[in-house]
Amino acid sequence: MKHLRGGSDVELDDAAAHHVRNVLRLTVGAEIELFDDAGAVARGRIISTEPTVVTRVEDISAPGEDHLKITIAAAVPKGERAEWMVEKLSELGCERFIPLRAARSVVLPEGKNKRQRWERIAIESAKQSRRSGVLRIEELTDLSDAVGQAGAGAFFLSTDTSATPAVSALDPSAGRLTLFIGPEGGWSDEELALFAQHALRGLKLTETILRVETAAVAAMAVLACAQAAYNRKSQI
Repeated sequence: MKHLRGGSDVELDDAAAHHVRNVLRLTVGAEIELFDDAGAVARGRIISTEPTVVTRVEDISAPGEDHLKITIAAAVPKGERAEWMVEKLSELGCERFIPLRAARSVVLPEGKNKRQRWERIAIESAKQSRRSGVLRIEELTDLSDAVGQAGAGAFFLSTDTSATPAVSALDPSAGRLTLFIGPEGGWSDEELALFAQHALRGLKLTETILRVETAAVAAMAVLACAQAAYNRKSQI
């Protein structure tokens, strides 16, 4: 759902309407929670259930300005591991996922079907976790293009023993952050040179070598915990 506006009427899509009518069995006058792609959350009141479900938007809450907007740009693991990764990134509050085409990538999900499947998983996960907004799924992107578009606040995961520990390097007050995670074969020399050219710092998560989906979810969990601690400290 895009761009909630106070006082406007929103027609739910078929899947959401089915959930409201046939699963939750809500009727006219019931309140539901709405959220859009920008992270805004609103209270809505059902004003019609037939032929489709229409709600009136009330009490919009925009996402907090101090909330770190995190992009995970990662190579894609095989099969159901990729779906698990998308679901967990969504639960942890990741704003955007960019599937990468890297030199040693094994899986290159092209076409609409895989992306649409991930988008459905992200929507269901957002409902379950009650997060703000929905994880945005981008198209398959060349690493060089993604790095060029990342701007300030970008890092890459490294297996170099001298790399900075991620837990001590990430600033939850920075506003935006992009983290690049490579395939299980690692980054190529050319890709490491690309990172150096764009002044990206290498970060280390653990002393062990992680699968792509493990690294992505572990990194996102570290960031989510750092954000929660920062928010709590700011409120004291």
